[in-house]
Amino acid sequence: MAGSAGSTRHGHPGGSPGGHPGGMPVISSDLDRNPVVIFWEVTRACALKCEHCRAKAQPKRHPLELDTVDSLRVMDEFTEFDTPPIVVLSGGDPFMRRDIFEIAEYGIKKGLTVSLSPSATALVTRDRLAKLVDIGVRRVSFSLDGANAETHDRFRGFDGTFNRTLGAFEAANDVGLSFQVNTTITKSTKSALPEIAEVVKQSGAAIWDLFFLVPTGRGLDLELMTADEHDEVYSWIMSNQRNWDFRAKTTLGQPFRRAMTLKRLTAGGRELSSFSSDEIKAAWPAPATNDGRGIFFISHLGEIYPSGFIPLSAGNVRKDSVVEVYRNSEMFTKIRDREQLQGKCGICPFNVICGGSRSRAYAMTGDMTAADPTCRFQPPALVGKAV
Repeated sequence: MAGSAGSTRHGHPGGSPGGHPGGMPVISSDLDRNPVVIFWEVTRACALKCEHCRAKAQPKRHPLELDTVDSLRVMDEFTEFDTPPIVVLSGGDPFMRRDIFEIAEYGIKKGLTVSLSPSATALVTRDRLAKLVDIGVRRVSFSLDGANAETHDRFRGFDGTFNRTLGAFEAANDVGLSFQVNTTITKSTKSALPEIAEVVKQSGAAIWDLFFLVPTGRGLDLELMTADEHDEVYSWIMSNQRNWDFRAKTTLGQPFRRAMTLKRLTAGGRELSSFSSDEIKAAWPAPATNDGRGIFFISHLGEIYPSGFIPLSAGNVRKDSVVEVYRNSEMFTKIRDREQLQGKCGICPFNVICGGSRSRAYAMTGDMTAADPTCRFQPPALVGKAV
């Protein structure tokens, strides 16, 4: 989608500690009971036609979208979790809803951390961003998929979006609104990452979110990186992030945790096989979130999915308890169970912190428990054997 990285830039935090669009909440250690982030597609309406859009966003709102009354009730349900989650209002473009400020403010007054992912259109004005600050929104996110107008505008489907995005950065800085920059990584955008990093540096962003493409929606027409190329990007992030004055995180790049943790653990010369699961978990101090585990997605029609990229509904907010679905539905409990993971993900020692991208596994194999096809790592038990 437009405002998000596919939408669902949404995505899912899968990288560096912290880095969620809403800031740092109190995080429950029990991700089976309590999500860290809820991504809520409040509309599919959007003025852009982004190449990677998961939802194939439309120019007009759907007549059966959750209305204001339903939306406020859903915010009430979010407060029933043991710890208040971050709620990311995305789309489409959340600014296409006239009631978006009312919905956001209601959630904030209920004690939730609320952030927005608007699209870079004429709706992103200094006044609207200032209003977000006034009602207590902690952070917004903007997408940047090229280092110049030619590449970014082509990706976004409209001329002028690059300059609008730079204008959004400036307006957010002016009103004191923290923001995150999201970049979709494909085979064609990979080489531009150093130049995009420079633009992010100049923008004043708090976070750079590197979103690893899931081939679904309009993204089916984009060329996915190979498993080796994914690891090349992980290595590039590890080599450069210490020089950035913003935080970096990955979305739908769960194997980045494996790459970074492996580097940390083996730096002293020990063999990977000598490390216990507890040592591996301790080496990655951030929550080990994944689709349906610490994260879930609500569609514009109220469907409850483990991810915006796994269109398998476990319920609908119009008739089901959000808390009950997250904690106890068969789909959510299955996707959280590492013993259900297939192939090399099932026997990988890093599945306690990684588990592979469940979204990419589903998109590429049709099975949300399959091994992540874009991870090149071979678990020690498979070395020398056919996978």
